[in-house]
Amino acid sequence: MIFKPCGKDPAWSFTNRLLLIMKLTVVLTTVLALNAFAGIKAQNITLNVKNSTLEEVMREIQQQQGYPFFFRGDHIATIPVTANIREADLHQAMSTILSGKELAWTIKDGIIVIKHARGVTNSIPASTTLQRRIVVGKVTDGAGSPLEGVTVFVKGSGLATTSGSDGNYRISVPESATTLVFTMVGFDPQEQRIPSSRVVDVMMQPAIRDIDEVVVIGYGTVQKSDLTGSVSTIKIEDAAERPASSLEQLLQGRVSGVQITQNSGAPGAGINFNIRGVNSFGENQPLIVIDGYPIENESAAVTNTAGADFWNASTPPNNPLANLNPADIESIEILKDASSTAIYGSRGANGVVLITTKKGQTDQESVSYNFRTDLNQLPRQIPMLPTHEFLNLANEAALNSGQDSLYNEQAIAELSANNYNWQDLIYQNSYSQDHQVVYTGGDKKNKFAVIGSYTAMDGIVLRSKFNRGGLRANFERESSERFKFGLNFNTNLSLNQSVVQSNTTGAINGSVITAALRFRPVNIPYTDEGDIDISVSDNPLATIYHVDDDTRARSTLANVYAQYRLAEGLQFKVNGGINDFSSLRQSYYGQGTFVGNQNNGLAYRGETNAFNYLAEYTLNYNKKIFKNHRINAVAGYTWQQWYRRSSGVRVSDFSNDNLSYHAMQYGNNVANPVTGYMRWALASYLARVNYVIANKYMFTFTGRSDGSSRLADGEKWAFFPSVALGWNAHREKFLENIDVISELKLRASYGISGNQTVRVGATQAQLTNSRVVVGNDILTGVVLSSFENPDLHWETTQQINIGLDLGWAKNRYRLTIDAYQKQTKDLLISLSIPGNLGFTGYETNVGKIENKGLDIEASAQILTTGFHWNVSGNISFNRNKVISLGDIEQINGNNLLGNFMSQYGTIARTGLPLGVFFGYRINGIYQSVDEIAVGPTDVVNTAPGDFKYVDVNHDGQITTADRTVIGDPNPDYIFGLTNDFNYKGIGVSILVQGMIGHDVLNLNRYFSDGLVFPVAGNARREAYDGRWTGPGTSNYYPRAKTSGTLFDNRVSDFLIEDGSFVRLKNVNVSYNFIFSGFRYLKSLKVFANASNLLTFTKYKGYDPEVSAIGNNALSRNIDFGTIPLFRTFSFGVNASF
Repeated sequence: MIFKPCGKDPAWSFTNRLLLIMKLTVVLTTVLALNAFAGIKAQNITLNVKNSTLEEVMREIQQQQGYPFFFRGDHIATIPVTANIREADLHQAMSTILSGKELAWTIKDGIIVIKHARGVTNSIPASTTLQRRIVVGKVTDGAGSPLEGVTVFVKGSGLATTSGSDGNYRISVPESATTLVFTMVGFDPQEQRIPSSRVVDVMMQPAIRDIDEVVVIGYGTVQKSDLTGSVSTIKIEDAAERPASSLEQLLQGRVSGVQITQNSGAPGAGINFNIRGVNSFGENQPLIVIDGYPIENESAAVTNTAGADFWNASTPPNNPLANLNPADIESIEILKDASSTAIYGSRGANGVVLITTKKGQTDQESVSYNFRTDLNQLPRQIPMLPTHEFLNLANEAALNSGQDSLYNEQAIAELSANNYNWQDLIYQNSYSQDHQVVYTGGDKKNKFAVIGSYTAMDGIVLRSKFNRGGLRANFERESSERFKFGLNFNTNLSLNQSVVQSNTTGAINGSVITAALRFRPVNIPYTDEGDIDISVSDNPLATIYHVDDDTRARSTLANVYAQYRLAEGLQFKVNGGINDFSSLRQSYYGQGTFVGNQNNGLAYRGETNAFNYLAEYTLNYNKKIFKNHRINAVAGYTWQQWYRRSSGVRVSDFSNDNLSYHAMQYGNNVANPVTGYMRWALASYLARVNYVIANKYMFTFTGRSDGSSRLADGEKWAFFPSVALGWNAHREKFLENIDVISELKLRASYGISGNQTVRVGATQAQLTNSRVVVGNDILTGVVLSSFENPDLHWETTQQINIGLDLGWAKNRYRLTIDAYQKQTKDLLISLSIPGNLGFTGYETNVGKIENKGLDIEASAQILTTGFHWNVSGNISFNRNKVISLGDIEQINGNNLLGNFMSQYGTIARTGLPLGVFFGYRINGIYQSVDEIAVGPTDVVNTAPGDFKYVDVNHDGQITTADRTVIGDPNPDYIFGLTNDFNYKGIGVSILVQGMIGHDVLNLNRYFSDGLVFPVAGNARREAYDGRWTGPGTSNYYPRAKTSGTLFDNRVSDFLIEDGSFVRLKNVNVSYNFIFSGFRYLKSLKVFANASNLLTFTKYKGYDPEVSAIGNNALSRNIDFGTIPLFRTFSFGVNASF
């Protein structure tokens, strides 16, 4: 006997789907409305078949009439049928189909029963056709996507059908039927009354019983109930609706223990991505694994500086992950503790991010098109002075310094006609667009997905933009029950057009942002002819329009795999692939810019090619053994080898700027070209065993042995083990009858992971070229630049994690708590040494850093019927401390504002957090000569109205010995809170993100608040209004003056600000059009989105989320001339066909 309750429409061809996409216009919504009820009209049967099986014919009848069918007897399903039927009722159609086949049929309990004819009369109860009605509708999930395979049955009867691939269903019900019931595995059942319209659309909600869902971990998967490590899973459902240029932006505020800081608001800019604090002086970015392929996350690969001059070399790094379209991602797993990351050994110390891209689905072919357009704008300006107040302040500064006024009243009146807000001139409201076409499908043996995307993003600063186009494809075929293979392919092209920003020299020409803030409002930007006035030195518009800085990047990531089942539960897998990345940076500084004027035009061309290949061989064993024991194990070997080539050349002294960097041969001065080549490799043996007893007790052992060519002989290999225990206490007998507890799991783990991101060749003595004058010639020689370190070895991180997973009310409410402590020792660091030795630095292992903290994640389904309200939140506390620096007392960060104070402002010191701010403390403003007389002596000439520095060591004088810790870049805690609301197709999502208790060094205020003319340039409104003008007028802002230097060339706590903020990060409003009977379109979603909508902070700069110097662990949270984050308003549609 064969029972066939469902059927599907014939496949809609890909060509027709694409044509349909292009023809969709604004009238689409109207068409949908007109067709929404078309499904309830056609109750007669029309079909034309030739030599089709009876099973296929009955499936078509079920689609048209809603009757399930049942074959009673052998070989009935395969009987051939040829028939041409038009607008016939059921009785006529069945008689035609079964004519001459010695088969009889009847309807029993709403089911068509077909059997061999043995004196049985074909019949249909008269009441069936007279007293039945057709009910139609569509079943979708919470996101509005169609659900296939949902069982729809009439309550209290055996009548049933299932939804098709488009989510539509059709069922014939008795007149007496009042209620339909909808059920599907993984979703809560729903009951709906049948209305008079006979259209019942349903949105299914996922069942909250997710304890046994599968979680992706390194080199395999595991049931969530068996998980012993600390892993956070994020399902990416709205990436196409959010204006995120990289995957890190999708994670902000959504995962505990993850701190993500955008270095700037420039399109494609670099991002700091830290999991559970900063471990090292070197690379602190996590390992990124895309579809099983570990990729490099180093900014050096995308920011070419080989052979560059100082200005080009000072460019902030771009984001190496910007070439990955976030909309291609299906899910992300973040591995935090050592039990989870030890399987990646030497690359797991900073955490691991596993990315799974979109894949095809079995028996579900679809085409979707996603479109989004964005409006980007500067959230706020920094209030600066207009011309007349600026000139009055200049006069006051001269008088305070014993000089005559610089401008009389007539001059002020005349010059005030020229009043320019330079922020208005460099910023713009920009527009962006994002397109994505996704084609997925498959059958029982094949699954595929093809994704094409294009992003065009204009920045909020003129002439800044980021464009990206990509193609992603994956395919998997199950050739037999034992063997399957697949491939993943992704290629992207991008163009990043940058503007000058965040140069650490402090020069006004080093950043268009700095220039716009400092430039005098009286300066005229244009000539009488309307051209940019390049006679005005350092005109910000000249820096924008006369500097070209373009980086073109191409990335290709491809891997193939084959998997063979050797025995029950035992599989052998081979995975191999390549990752090829190349970038070309071309820049040109023309006349009218500082660099261009100094060099008569300066062109630079830098190229980088980074290539690596991967070979992995793994055995996976997953089987239930004995009565209630289960083992999930993996063992394998991997080899990955990298090659990186770089070259750079700069040319100057051009006759004109007409050809920019496109014709470098016309330059008269060619600097020595620089080329580089590096090669390194990593070999690994790995194993993991997850053993589960009675679904209650879990034990996991992980080990990986890595050998790196980067390290010295005898130190290349290291073993990274971990062990973890878990206890599903809710499955114990003493808790089984407590219905309120759905899950209670305790976890504990300890493990070691590593870091080997030391410079290639650091263990060996290095040679470099040196040019010297010999007679009348300039000769190139070779000199020793660094000495060898044969003892250079692995940096290792030990981590302990204790976790609790709690769920109650059938997991409607969930809570996860993880407490951790990790220590990183033998830190890989480059230390400076005295220049008289002939070397500048050397690589070594020294010191220990500790991070300890608490990660908390919680979720709740507040309302689950009708109106749905889900809440999820996370909060993380991390404390960072340098435990030891060996024999070194202190390690200093970068020198800041080299053209001015040239002083480091951050340090590493034992007992303190890494990268604390270091400088002088200010205790107000001197109000009188008498107050100065009783204060400590100072090498600077101090007068009333000047800063009062604190004599920290109480020796009666202000010296460098009075410098102390003045701030901490590490937050006390970070958090995120998401509220999701859904009601009848309307969805609202609100994300609030916050970072509390960290400090920011705001170097922009060094100029805007220093009030020293003319070097400061324009002044900030608050500093002007609050300045000292006499005893008692101010104890915070100084007097204006023309003598002396800004802040006495000192880093002080005046420039340290509380960077705490709470941000309304994202608001998304969407509507899912749910309809039935429309043949070609499965779903349509319209959405509006706002990002960075509101920020609540006391920070005086543009935005407290900033890091001008990029990924330097010793120089975080510094703001200087940095493009701020922007506010975005988006609108778009997602359509599935």
